[in-house]
Amino acid sequence: MIIRKRNLILTGITLISLLGTGWLLNIHGVQAVGKQNYDLKLLEQIIERIKAQYVDDLNEEDAIDAAIRGMLGTLDPYTEFLEKKQNDEMKMMQIQGKYGGLGIKITKQDNALVVVALFDGTPAYEVGLQTGDRIVGIEDQTTANIDVAQAADLLRGKPGTSVTISVSRDGEQDTIDYTLTRAIITIPVVPYVGMLEGGIGYIKLNQFTEDASHKVEQALIKLGDQGAKGYIFDLRGNPGGLLEQAVGIAGKFLPKGNLVVYTMGRTGTNKRPYHVPDGFTLKNAPLVILVDRFSASASEIVAGAIQDWDRGVVVGQSTFGKASVQQIFPMNNGVALKMTTARYYTPSGRLIQKLIDIDNSIKNPSPEEMVQPKGDKYKTNIGRTVYGGGGINPDIEIKPNKYPNFIRALNNQSFFIKYASHYLSKEYNEDQSTFVVTEEILQDFLGFVEAHSFKYTSAAIQALDELEEIVEEQSANTTAMESIAGLRIQLNRDQKRAYLRNKELLVAHIGSEISAKLWGPTGRYAFAVKHDSQIIESLKIIKDSQKYQSLLKNNQDQ
Repeated sequence: MIIRKRNLILTGITLISLLGTGWLLNIHGVQAVGKQNYDLKLLEQIIERIKAQYVDDLNEEDAIDAAIRGMLGTLDPYTEFLEKKQNDEMKMMQIQGKYGGLGIKITKQDNALVVVALFDGTPAYEVGLQTGDRIVGIEDQTTANIDVAQAADLLRGKPGTSVTISVSRDGEQDTIDYTLTRAIITIPVVPYVGMLEGGIGYIKLNQFTEDASHKVEQALIKLGDQGAKGYIFDLRGNPGGLLEQAVGIAGKFLPKGNLVVYTMGRTGTNKRPYHVPDGFTLKNAPLVILVDRFSASASEIVAGAIQDWDRGVVVGQSTFGKASVQQIFPMNNGVALKMTTARYYTPSGRLIQKLIDIDNSIKNPSPEEMVQPKGDKYKTNIGRTVYGGGGINPDIEIKPNKYPNFIRALNNQSFFIKYASHYLSKEYNEDQSTFVVTEEILQDFLGFVEAHSFKYTSAAIQALDELEEIVEEQSANTTAMESIAGLRIQLNRDQKRAYLRNKELLVAHIGSEISAKLWGPTGRYAFAVKHDSQIIESLKIIKDSQKYQSLLKNNQDQ
């Protein structure tokens, strides 16, 4: 009850302050949640009473700041109050793709701050942070009650300074602490363009910044000149960006004039369509759009338009489900309000926002619920069935590699990065086009790991340790202890066999890090794409013309 009263008081302060700046001119009342009306005179009376008789002096600046954030907290997670520094940084990121920080993108998901994108060669990448990690603490502050803008303000800062974060990760019982040194982060818009086997061109797009459409066009022309017969356009981990760039990029694959997306605001009447503009268009060549659960916003606009016009096959995982448009409204003193003003819809009319309004209640489907398509049915241009709500569902679902705890532990302790440095300290004679991770390199890696005190205990051995403690406490049964000892020997042998069971994953990680050291980020991509299970499966689809065409035919049984 105390919290509710405090929120009401703070909201009152906010509304009075907004009234003073002209935001609420000609508005005489505010509709509160429920049936009761609160008019501004009542709120003003409350403020005056607090200022006159509250036991302590009121810090109006802090109260107004908290009130604004509290009020915005009742809206969607994408509506944020930006202080001057945050506003300037956001403009720099959108236009230049540059800022001072760690090299990650975060969003609020299920009341947690989740890492949705990670960039090569940045402090976050170097220490082993992973997409999907939940940041639960920054320095000594919990992140439970802060928004994305506040978290970003804590994480960014002057290059050379440090920040400590605590991370919760799937498969790990305890939180992991990282201390990172901030750096100037320049996000490559198109970090890799290359030819894959069979004459298939590959383009990776990190985000939709101001020059993204131009960069993608350059990449398509380059691959076309190299004789590309088909294309894989990788939007995995791409959290979005500028709406007009999404329209421009979708237009690289669709005929002039085709509808790409339309937006609609609160009233449902201010519909605004966006069509393919004039310019370069890639016609007819087979196309796969690769997405995952972190592909959001502008990525979903592109994937949805390609799917609705049956221009290509969408492959991977169901996307994030963010179908909202934000605008930045400048305020006094350089601050700004980033506010959701509309939602966007694919050409077939699909709203892909993950929050679905069902019988006047809001449902947030879990990942398990999203395995099967949810929401209303829609039809693509040729009559294929697609579904609204819950992101873009791929035409073919291909799950990424599962990373066992053994591989996670090696990555968490930065052994792949450390070994790459060790490898370069010796004599080597590598050519990028022919480089492979040989059995000799693999065995050298395993020796390196053993020599540097790799700390890993499997879940089975952890359970056995607990069982041994229980047996020791409750009885002196030597037979049971002997059985436990024998089982421990077997489990230790099995733990060593984990190297063999995960050979392909080890090769992919070792080779990617060595390639990054030798030939930079493009070297990493050039090696990694050859060992990426989702790209390998996408190649099979696009090279099999019969299967590819069958996926784009109308199935009346759907």
